[in-house]
Amino acid sequence: MPEILERRSLRKKDVLRKILDSTRKYYGAFSDEYVKLYDSWLRSEGAFSDPEYRIGYNNVAKILAGLVEDGHIIVDIGCGVGVWTANMAKSGANVTGLDHSIEALSKQREKSKDENVRSKVFVILGDGFYAPFRDDVFDGATLNWVLSHIPVKENLNFLKEVERILRENAWLMISDSYWRGQEGGKEQVQTRRTNNGTFEVYKYYYTTEEIRNLLKASFCEVVNLETTPYEILCVARK
Repeated sequence: MPEILERRSLRKKDVLRKILDSTRKYYGAFSDEYVKLYDSWLRSEGAFSDPEYRIGYNNVAKILAGLVEDGHIIVDIGCGVGVWTANMAKSGANVTGLDHSIEALSKQREKSKDENVRSKVFVILGDGFYAPFRDDVFDGATLNWVLSHIPVKENLNFLKEVERILRENAWLMISDSYWRGQEGGKEQVQTRRTNNGTFEVYKYYYTTEEIRNLLKASFCEVVNLETTPYEILCVARK
């Protein structure tokens, strides 16, 4: 698991752009460890030997299995090292992984090759705020552990961009951590240590009501909203 040295509330004097840049760099620096993290989930080892922690990832896999259909065209925004990308491709979908980290996309390529789905996976280096796609392209989209790193004041604009590239009746699946009174407050900066240095990471913890209202404002219909001991999971339809 990521080592969090400190949690503190976002301060007025903080330069948010600098913190967001540090957040992006963190995910590149920690990409090797995220590969190990997902391997631990698949093997029920480490933190995932705790059933309460494992249930969140298991539920994501279950929800995606019910959404993804053979031939679907899906975008995995903030795809990271590509575990969910490969998972959906194995279900027969054609999946585009979009991420701002070259290091993570490199791991994603390795993952799709290992899972024998390389021909069904495409990778693009880019930013979800300016998705490099035409309108109404995808049958579905995923935001797995992404939304909490989007500045809360910009979250509606971000989701409207996601909505733009989805077809009518397309689905969006979100999984993320949620507000349970965490140290540091709802909008916080976490100091995280990696083998490649220490980084400041922006994080916002949502309540279920905030997620529901946000999704209604950008996607019209919330199909499913649930929590596990550590995660909030939501499915919306355009």
